[in-house]
Amino acid sequence: MAKQNKYRSDKEEKVQLLEKALSIKERIFSMLALRRGARRLRRWFLIALVAAPVCWGIYEGINYALEKAYSLSIDNIHYTSRHKLISRAQVMEILDIKESVNMATLDVKGMEAKLEANPCIAAASIRAEMPETLHIEIDERIPIVYVELANGAESGDTTRLFMDPRGALFPVVEAYHRNFMNAPTWYLNPEDLKELKPGVIIDEDKCRPIKELISASNAYNLTEIPAIKEIVRPKEWKLIITLENGTEVLMQVYGIKDQLGRLAMVLEHSRATGKSIRSVNVIPKINPAVNYVEPAQPQPEEKPRKK
Repeated sequence: MAKQNKYRSDKEEKVQLLEKALSIKERIFSMLALRRGARRLRRWFLIALVAAPVCWGIYEGINYALEKAYSLSIDNIHYTSRHKLISRAQVMEILDIKESVNMATLDVKGMEAKLEANPCIAAASIRAEMPETLHIEIDERIPIVYVELANGAESGDTTRLFMDPRGALFPVVEAYHRNFMNAPTWYLNPEDLKELKPGVIIDEDKCRPIKELISASNAYNLTEIPAIKEIVRPKEWKLIITLENGTEVLMQVYGIKDQLGRLAMVLEHSRATGKSIRSVNVIPKINPAVNYVEPAQPQPEEKPRKK
């Protein structure tokens, strides 16, 4: 079989050599050459006939995907906010998205970085879902207290920021934080912080008692314990808080939950007796020291002068 194939191959080569020796005119009208050309033409035609629908399908698929990508509108963006503080429209403003998003040139990582560059946002996640959906999820920072410097009036630094449960500082934005504008103010000692600015995280040992105080006070309604207005930590072990009604409370940084329980009992007793409290020390476990507001003494009536 191998010799027969080789013989036929040699024969074809000799035929091709003979054809090349002919003139162009003779080669054109050569029946052998025409038949061979027809066979080649028929083979390429069949290949093209099969390949054309495949190529057309690929072209249409790519064209459809590109059209979908380029036609992505703002209505195809799914937005999720963990704490519902920042609206979809506000996030679109941060990302500078006004009309449409080009899926073909979408920079997901760049968009995430842009959102997380906002100090009011703790984390952001953006995911593109072909062909026409964009998922945006954000986790906002929750304000628990305002933070100011205790010597702000003297130094002239009146910066006021929010602090979240992690101790991170971020700006006060009324459009985001309208439900937290009555938060208590912690007057921080200047030596406790190098610089008061957004993005700074306060040391855990410094802000732990403040976080525990806010968390424990949330277990009481405003009738039991009025809202906390100001917090000062003059010493490492001591806290002084001022309530909305003006009462000053001395506490220590340990056992805050129990101390608030004693404060609630003292305030309940004062309401029952109709007395107002100027200050109270709830550090003692038994008989907290209470300083009541002295009732105003009636002034003696002035006798009319004799003429």
